[in-house]
Amino acid sequence: MILTVTMNPAIDTAYQLDKLVIDDVNRVMPKKTAGGKGLNVSRVLCQLGDDVVATGLLGGHMGAYMGSLMDADGIKHDFTLIAGETRICLNILHEGNQTELLESGPTVSEEELAAFTAKFTELAAKADCVTISGSLPKGVPASYYAELLELCVEKIGVKVLLDTSGAALDAALECPWAPTLLKPNLTEINALLGTSYTPEQVNELAAALKADDRFAGIEWVVVSMGAAGSFAFHGDKIYRAKTPDIPAVNATGSGDSTIAGFAHAIAADADDVTVLKTGNTCGKLNAMDPQTGHLVIERWDEVYNAVEVTEL
Repeated sequence: MILTVTMNPAIDTAYQLDKLVIDDVNRVMPKKTAGGKGLNVSRVLCQLGDDVVATGLLGGHMGAYMGSLMDADGIKHDFTLIAGETRICLNILHEGNQTELLESGPTVSEEELAAFTAKFTELAAKADCVTISGSLPKGVPASYYAELLELCVEKIGVKVLLDTSGAALDAALECPWAPTLLKPNLTEINALLGTSYTPEQVNELAAALKADDRFAGIEWVVVSMGAAGSFAFHGDKIYRAKTPDIPAVNATGSGDSTIAGFAHAIAADADDVTVLKTGNTCGKLNAMDPQTGHLVIERWDEVYNAVEVTEL
């Protein structure tokens, strides 16, 4: 079983408009999705045929509604209920633009967080692999993902894939428990290193990462680079993965889909090349689909066979 964690989920609501009229009525047909990075991971893993359980925090009427959206998507879920209302995030697509209105979400109490930690410990003990994705809600300390890493690595012994940023990532990198895989994008890794590397400078980036003690002990470090594919090191090996030049329809959720592909392959103890081809294929197939966290699965063989993985 693969366990996905989404601590600050949202009901993603998309409005498609030919033209956004300011200070007047705009009539829309909304599309509502159980949103959050971990839930994008969950949807893709379901498409890949994995046994998946989604967990995190849900609250109020919106939380109950979000549970029904997960049911409709066929996602098994076991969330901790909190008093605060699960947030709503609006995405207005208009005239080639994307205007987003993102609620910050509820504040989580110490008691609610302790209840989730207990549930997470129980669920992680049954998992072959855990993915931890996205931001932390208000009330949860930046060190919380480091606490989950300690539980998984030190006490349970389960593989963890971590995809976060900012203070939560900084705290995870400073703690003594390393995830199995870390997946920052190029912008995030440059911010961490104080550099400005481009996709053409992967050898220099690899040297910088190897020289940084914060990445010591992390089995896989994968740096996603959008249409340029990704760079990765696994142990002493360094890889460059390039994806086929197929136009993107909607790149939102491609990083989450990539994590799903990595989790799928790592949980199956796949070899390095298969791990990288699977992750990059999922990211590309999501970008080819207008639906976020969804693959154009009928083109799997075409894209998978076209992903090039080279050991540097």
